[in-house]
Amino acid sequence: MAPIANPRVVFIERLTSGLPVAGKHFVLDTSRTIDIENVPLNGGYLTKTLVLSPEPAMRERMRDPSVPSYTTTYTLGASIVAFAVVVVVRSEKESIKVGEYMYGQTPWEGYTVQPYTEVVPDPKGTYPLSKYTNIMGTPGLTAFVGMEGIIEGKEGETLFVSSGASGVGSLVIQLAKMNGLRVIASAGSDAKVEYMRSLGVEVPFNYNKESYESVLSKHGPIHAFWDNVGAEALDAALDASVAHGRFAICGTVATDNVQFEERYRLKNAFQIMKKRITIRGFIVPDLIPQFGGRFFQEVPALVAQGKLQSEETIIGEKWEDVPEAIIEMMSSGHGHAGKPVIVVAQQ
Repeated sequence: MAPIANPRVVFIERLTSGLPVAGKHFVLDTSRTIDIENVPLNGGYLTKTLVLSPEPAMRERMRDPSVPSYTTTYTLGASIVAFAVVVVVRSEKESIKVGEYMYGQTPWEGYTVQPYTEVVPDPKGTYPLSKYTNIMGTPGLTAFVGMEGIIEGKEGETLFVSSGASGVGSLVIQLAKMNGLRVIASAGSDAKVEYMRSLGVEVPFNYNKESYESVLSKHGPIHAFWDNVGAEALDAALDASVAHGRFAICGTVATDNVQFEERYRLKNAFQIMKKRITIRGFIVPDLIPQFGGRFFQEVPALVAQGKLQSEETIIGEKWEDVPEAIIEMMSSGHGHAGKPVIVVAQQ
């Protein structure tokens, strides 16, 4: 077979503040080709990329390497590495079979010789592959381990969830409802509010129409807070919390694209001591050792039974869509309920 195109998304300039710009911070490189039948595998395997999973954490990896954080930075001139679903097209590794689906961190390119990803079950039509980028991937795992390890919700308590229509937030809501919690949840559009309502949220609201403070003062107090946003949402939650409230800090999307000196400053931080609030920031690897095994035992079965659901929104359908789709995902208040995904190939 003659060589075929092997497009990739390349990171080319660091980002200090604001949103990235397609063509400035990353570009689609279509100059490379690959001979998929003869490219050396060196004992590894060759995968074809099917579904890309843009995540808020990608913004953090665009920073200058001198700025400390919880994750490594992207390499200038190299392919972006992020989550994706791929399929094996050739293999020299005995444990990896042609036709197997895999999910994990991988270079965003059409074909990759790699040992990066992990095999996932073939859904055989039970659910789309995009579920592995959402409820059965990192967003779902994040929600599960954080709820089990930090929130520890009890029946009758009230949980506030910011960004409740996101991939992480929507599963947090469902897990809370399964455990008998009352839920208040925020999102940035009326469509997202209706999506949260469909998940059983008692008090869903659009933070662009009603302030966090007004809603929580009316419908609180809260016993726990799952925060994907920070800023005003966290400030209002501190004021609305009962004594000994439990806060899981999972994201800070309200300030991810804002220069440090312009970021929101908390007014209610004094409530942390006054109310003896427990606040824990975390990333998913922190809690996988304790709760990862249960996630893989319980969540896929609940999805297959229809007891847990997720929504994926396709924001791109070809490689040419990828740069703008990344920016769209990072834009505050975008209108997509659930998990944004980019489907670059069917098989």
